[in-house]
Amino acid sequence: MKLENCEIKRYGSTFLTAPEAAQLLHISTSHAYKVIHRLNQELKAQGFLTIAGRISRNYLLQRTMGKASEEEAQRDECL
Repeated sequence: MKLENCEIKRYGSTFLTAPEAAQLLHISTSHAYKVIHRLNQELKAQGFLTIAGRISRNYLLQRTMGKASEEEAQRDECL
């Protein structure tokens, strides 16, 4: 799963796994697991149901890049 040409590929789900999040954020997979764990803790505190090792693509982009949507993040990456 390689991200190329300023294009965020759709994986058929709104949730990302740690390897996918690692590629999106340009970090190691082990660090991505830590980021996902932290964000899932935040979501649990807000009363959301979470899935270990997975994170909402939109929430990840919002919390790490301050982007409201995937399209906005994609536009900025191509500049």
